[in-house]
Amino acid sequence: MFEPVRGGTRGGQAQFKWSDVAADKDREHYLGHSINAPTGRWQKNKDIHWYNREEAQTQAEKDEEIRKVKEAEAEALSVALCVL
Repeated sequence: MFEPVRGGTRGGQAQFKWSDVAADKDREHYLGHSINAPTGRWQKNKDIHWYNREEAQTQAEKDEEIRKVKEAEAEALSVALCVL
């Protein structure tokens, strides 16, 4: 009823490397392959993680942005509810 446990590893998380995916012929089957395992000339010397970089913002700038968003939402809600 019970089978013995197979010896060796079966490709667990500890042995996964994106560099191996970049060299694999079936790399297109991995989710995130174009960002985490880029290949080709298009990605040379390019910052492909530009969208994830943190911009230096002061707390006052963040608070001002939140205030503007809340103000715009309140105005949109009042227009939707025909309250002026």
